[in-house]
Amino acid sequence: MRRRGGMVIGVLVGVLALATAGCGGGDDNSGSASATTAAPQSTSAPSTTAAGGGGGENEFQLVATDFKWDQTSLEMRSGSQVKVEVRNQGSAEHNFTFTEGDANQDVEAGEDATVTFTAPAAGSYQFLCKYHPTAMKGTITVT
Repeated sequence: MRRRGGMVIGVLVGVLALATAGCGGGDDNSGSASATTAAPQSTSAPSTTAAGGGGGENEFQLVATDFKWDQTSLEMRSGSQVKVEVRNQGSAEHNFTFTEGDANQDVEAGEDATVTFTAPAAGSYQFLCKYHPTAMKGTITVT
């Protein structure tokens, strides 16, 4: 099933529930983001932490496969500009939501999207896929 129209993301709570079979979708792509189509690539074994897992200190590549992220922990510096490339290598639509960074980006199956945001104040926060929140969540540590 697909949701159409604008969707407002409220305050996210600590523990989130996994959506059952079927995928939600939406056209709400708030924040600074651009989506591009790319062929799926194979991934190595999942890692659990990344401190600048992309080309720069605050650039990350986050891969969604089936109903899990390849990384569940990201680290960044407060006030820095952060770029997250989300690669959806699964067959379901996914989403990267980081409320404290005002980031919300849908990523269709087999596609990539990039979202940028400014890291918030120091602390520990959650990121998630709003369509599969219990299985697809992680922690962002801001120093």
